[in-house]
Amino acid sequence: MTIAIFTDTYRPEINGVITSIDLFRSQLQQRGHTVYLFCPDYKRTPGSDPHVFRFPSVRYFFPMMRERRFVFPSLKLWRQFKSLNVDIIHSQVPANTGVYALVLSWWFRIPHVHTYHTLFMEYTHYMPLPHALSTRLVKWISRKFCGRCQRVVSPSVRIKQEIIDYGVDAPIDIIPTGIEVLPDRTFKDPESLKARFAIPSDRKLLVFVGRLGREKNIAFLLQVLADLRLVRRDLHLVIVGDGPDRHRLQKTAAKLGVSDAVTFTGYVKRELIFSIFHMSELFVFASVTETQGLVLLEAMSVGTPCVAVDAMGVADMLSDGRGGVLTNLAVPEFCWYVNELLSNQRLYRRKKTEAVQKAQEWSVEVMTDRLQNCFEQSMLDFRRHGLPRYSKRRRRFTRVRALLRR
Repeated sequence: MTIAIFTDTYRPEINGVITSIDLFRSQLQQRGHTVYLFCPDYKRTPGSDPHVFRFPSVRYFFPMMRERRFVFPSLKLWRQFKSLNVDIIHSQVPANTGVYALVLSWWFRIPHVHTYHTLFMEYTHYMPLPHALSTRLVKWISRKFCGRCQRVVSPSVRIKQEIIDYGVDAPIDIIPTGIEVLPDRTFKDPESLKARFAIPSDRKLLVFVGRLGREKNIAFLLQVLADLRLVRRDLHLVIVGDGPDRHRLQKTAAKLGVSDAVTFTGYVKRELIFSIFHMSELFVFASVTETQGLVLLEAMSVGTPCVAVDAMGVADMLSDGRGGVLTNLAVPEFCWYVNELLSNQRLYRRKKTEAVQKAQEWSVEVMTDRLQNCFEQSMLDFRRHGLPRYSKRRRRFTRVRALLRR
């Protein structure tokens, strides 16, 4: 089949949505499908991939979203899309390119699948609107947008329940992204990596990888480090990534007196991230807004156990206790588990073994099978019933059903 992916975020940005796109796109292409990608133009040197089309775009004006792009319609891309004979459209974000995906789906009569990657309700602090209005707007956009899709992909059970409560009544398939598990993966020399990022060589490393935004709750990890240093001085926190909160987090680290025990690496190449995972003792994660926490699986794939806050998305991966531990959103409890794993070598070795096993169970090959089935079912539904139409009656029914469930 011929698949057109629409996304508001792509390289040179680095985030979980891009990782998901690349993994699924690669797998689908290996299976003989043709996959085109429509994404923003970042005003960089144009790429050589003939399957990637770029929308004209500018940075958002909001200070906290400066790394994101606002895309504009393109008649040239419209004509190019028309010539591709696309069988199915797959949108990744319900913003500008998502709207264009909806319009193209309607205009050319092509089934449309949307992946609800992000719990936007937890990102309303970025919107220049009153909080109450922002939350109502997020629910309305989610309900309207998803209601016009053939099917919706949810990365986790909790996200599925959340968007049902918003009033989304489209069929929803639970399909996590999955990860590449490479038994023969090679790693950079740990000592050279530590020298490169000025990381002390005699410390046990805790690592976080992700966007440095308020929703990632990284200040919680800094407080964890500060409390742990009261009982042990052999820890160092490596924060990999960048974002609008970096300066504030550096100030927080200084205020807590842990600046000498924290390294902010900024963005690093993806292949280096696995080497950083490999040289670290634990992956630590405190976000409560993740739809799936793919980065946990990436850490576990190289045998690095995880300590994470029990929250949406993450809980799906660690609820059985294999490969890591879940904690409440409480600094003392998080500290206790980190210290216990680092102190109890028998427990630590067991968690390392479990981590690799867990990653293999969540492989991208398995998840691509599910996504391919979702596409095929969407095309079948379209042939039988045509494009879906948002229904106020169904919206009221869904609301009543959600209230009764409570």
